[in-house]
Amino acid sequence: MAKKLGKKARKFARKNLQSAAKRNRKQRAQFARRPRRGGSGRRNERPGDGDEEMPQQANDYFMNEGDVATLVNGLEFPEDESELNSDLSDSDGYLSEDPECLYYSDSEGANVVNDCFVQDGLDGENDKMNIVIKKQKKKLNKLMDKDPGFANYLEKWQSELKSYRSKEDSDEDEMDSVDNDADSSDKNPPNDNILTRKTISEWCQLVAKEPKAPSLCSLLNAYRDACRFGVHSKSPSVQRIRSTEVFYHIITFVLSEADSIFRALLEISDDVNKGKIMNLRSAKRWQSIEPLVKSYLQNSLDLLSQLTDNQILAFVLTRLRASAVLFSAYPSMSRRLLKILIRLWASGDHNLSLSSFLMIREVASLLPECLDLCLNKSYNTYLASSKLVNDRNVKHIDFLTDCLVELYSLDVQKSCERATTSVGQLNAILRQASKTKEKEDLRKVDNWQYINCVNLWVRFLCCNYKDYNMHPLLSSVVQVIRGVAYLFPGTRYLPLRLRLVQMLNELSVCSQMFFPIPSLFFDCLEFRDTSQKEQGQKTKVNFSSLLKVPKNLLKSRDFHEECILSAIDVLSAHFAQWCCHVSFPEVATIPLILLKRLHEQTTIESLRRPIKRLIDQVDENKNFVERKREGVSFSPNDTTSVESFVQDLQAEKSGGKISQFYKNIPKRL
Repeated sequence: MAKKLGKKARKFARKNLQSAAKRNRKQRAQFARRPRRGGSGRRNERPGDGDEEMPQQANDYFMNEGDVATLVNGLEFPEDESELNSDLSDSDGYLSEDPECLYYSDSEGANVVNDCFVQDGLDGENDKMNIVIKKQKKKLNKLMDKDPGFANYLEKWQSELKSYRSKEDSDEDEMDSVDNDADSSDKNPPNDNILTRKTISEWCQLVAKEPKAPSLCSLLNAYRDACRFGVHSKSPSVQRIRSTEVFYHIITFVLSEADSIFRALLEISDDVNKGKIMNLRSAKRWQSIEPLVKSYLQNSLDLLSQLTDNQILAFVLTRLRASAVLFSAYPSMSRRLLKILIRLWASGDHNLSLSSFLMIREVASLLPECLDLCLNKSYNTYLASSKLVNDRNVKHIDFLTDCLVELYSLDVQKSCERATTSVGQLNAILRQASKTKEKEDLRKVDNWQYINCVNLWVRFLCCNYKDYNMHPLLSSVVQVIRGVAYLFPGTRYLPLRLRLVQMLNELSVCSQMFFPIPSLFFDCLEFRDTSQKEQGQKTKVNFSSLLKVPKNLLKSRDFHEECILSAIDVLSAHFAQWCCHVSFPEVATIPLILLKRLHEQTTIESLRRPIKRLIDQVDENKNFVERKREGVSFSPNDTTSVESFVQDLQAEKSGGKISQFYKNIPKRL
């Protein structure tokens, strides 16, 4: 007779066996979409409750929807959603074509259908899906015949689904009405001729030879159809463009040549600015070319809104960036462009984000009236994108931070006002949390949005502090950093503290101010001896995506190693900055005592070696500075003599050993 499983074994089986896990996933997917009446239900519970010990949750810090909404509303900048409709006119439809512009048919016309979008493998996939659906329906019918209870269960869910579908249908009807209004001009196409490869090739050759050719309007109409292809099944573009080759030919040629064609027609150079474009609007040649320019820009925005392929989007943005100055003639179109660009900039694809940012910077530089919208929208998008940090998106969020710093550096005076407002909001949240010490208030500080926001203004200060008077902002940021560090004591928050210490090191480098950092994290580096079983546990710990360490990792060897190596990293950066200063012996005295104590307490040999190397480097540099200091007669208050002393030490190789030691250490954060 088989032995009965114990209580713990049965509990483990219910949670972790493959069949049980599959059943649990089905149940969660089935019931999670069914909110309770009155707005309360499982959606409002914290996803992390009761799962604090799970290793897979080590890289994410969970907050409920209410906390996230409260935090975003407290930190985001207000946006002006008013749209300028002065750009809209009848010219947004098809352009009038010259009757002399001919359409050609392909010689292999019988094979055109085989190259159609609809026939590019989609029909085969649809047939397979229909077969699978029919099989599933047969299985359901058999189950309903065998089990009447299952039939009643399906009827119950079908009644609830109908109510949800009715709501979705009403929303879709509203969206369709908006789309129909936007595409009402498509109902009057110039003609219903099919755009063949030969036709597009002939038009492209004529336009390339002579920009004023009548085929330019026809080509821009074809570009309009290509940009809106597939949006609506009844659109004329579905009937006119039937070949993938024609679609790509139109898009590639127009995006590649449109800017040079318009500049030739308007007789403007490559370095034209907004002022020249605005003055040109009163010229006679602008009146004839303006519908063509507007059609090209408007349809390009439609293309950006509809495309989903990241490579094609990056190509469109690269080509459209050359025509950024032309958007200055259309304010509302510029606003729409920025909103599309910022949405693409926050996407996870690096190439697309880079292409989007380059055009955002171009538009913000050329159009000063769009700078406010650009700064507000990009900042709010950055906050929304940095709610959660894990190993996969750490580099992307760091890239977004650098991009945002560059945007805010375009107008430092205006950006300082926004930075002061944001830091004031951070300080208010911190004071509330320090005063109440309640879990909800502490959660508003101990999250990635708050920390990434602080890191943003630290980077902004490091980039612009030397050129502008930003001392008040620096003092406020340092106050927030130290307040957060002291608000969360204990070993579990060591990753957060080390990140804050790294920010202080960066501010110290840019401002040449001394901040005592050892006191912020040395109290967290005293560990008890771990057992052989705990030392054998292998758990990957990455502080770059952690703010708070799960309890089950606190006793692991990997966590101890990461703590000590990260501490050596930030301490080496601190000592490398002040290694040539006249006060280095006083700076290094207390950290040396703490490092020697840590070296004695650590039993892991692989950690004792780097600690001992750092102690030897700091001790040697301390003795070197003391020997040099014995031969001077100036007072510490003599700033000129102190600077001369530092320069002399920097010129000697002995003063740079700690700097070389820091360069050779692998960066942990």
